[in-house]
Amino acid sequence: MIDRLARAATTFLALLALGACSAPPANPLLKDPAQWPLIKLKGLIDNPKLPDEAERALAQVKVGSYDMLAWINSSGLCGLSGSEWSVHTDVSMYVDLTKSEGRSERPEGFSGPVEPTVSSAYGTKVSLFCTPTRMLIRVSGETSQPFVSGEAVAQLVNGGLNAVVGSAEAQRESLPRATVTRGG
Repeated sequence: MIDRLARAATTFLALLALGACSAPPANPLLKDPAQWPLIKLKGLIDNPKLPDEAERALAQVKVGSYDMLAWINSSGLCGLSGSEWSVHTDVSMYVDLTKSEGRSERPEGFSGPVEPTVSSAYGTKVSLFCTPTRMLIRVSGETSQPFVSGEAVAQLVNGGLNAVVGSAEAQRESLPRATVTRGG
């Protein structure tokens, strides 16, 4: 009887150990910004004014009264800053992808892969979704004079603008029917 209990306890402990070993590891791509495709993008060649947290501007996105710069910092920050001219307010937001596992999702209105995503919002108008491979930007309720430059494309969707900042492949995956391309 004691032998059977000892074997059962040993089997139970072995199963617990196997279960602990099979837990999924943290996504190493999120923890090492040097591996991110976003870090490797050329970005804007001029030096626009950026917030202190930013290192390099990747793209400019304009629609309606919003004029924004999508930026990255090699420490793991992904952000958006600029101005909302109708109320003369600076818009600035960022997320740190290295401090979060992100939720695996694909924001509504975008195609492409489901990736670990961290998001931020400015009121109800501007949403920023960051992954290591792309930035997805949504500006609701604005459709006039859409414009992008740098590493971005955009499309007017459901009374707003969806923009993707990333490689040409990421742009095609996320907005395959983009109508707003570099320079207008």
